[in-house]
Amino acid sequence: MQNIPPQVQAMLGQLEGYQAQIQLVIQQKQKIQADLNETKKALEEIQKLPDDAVVYKSVGSLIVRTEKKEAVEELRERVETLEVRLSALERQEKKLNEKIKELTTQIQNALRQPVAG
Repeated sequence: MQNIPPQVQAMLGQLEGYQAQIQLVIQQKQKIQADLNETKKALEEIQKLPDDAVVYKSVGSLIVRTEKKEAVEELRERVETLEVRLSALERQEKKLNEKIKELTTQIQNALRQPVAG
């Protein structure tokens, strides 16, 4: 690293920061996607039940009885919320990828320039 100009070293540090951020975003996206898939599956299964079916939901450490209609509405809202969060994470990931690509190009160009000295 001694032969690398301080400006390039700073850009490399910034690049590492972006890469760490994108890893977190990817992990969050995977968790949200798994939650979304699970919620959609639950919604699909509950909609198969007759309207008068006995339905239970988990509330903290308790399981309580609820109406099918109410459970369906809650699941639909959860799907919508998770889809919005997933979309936001995808936009964030795209922006970080653009920053990484741009910074990588800047670093490559800086390293190609002859060292003044």
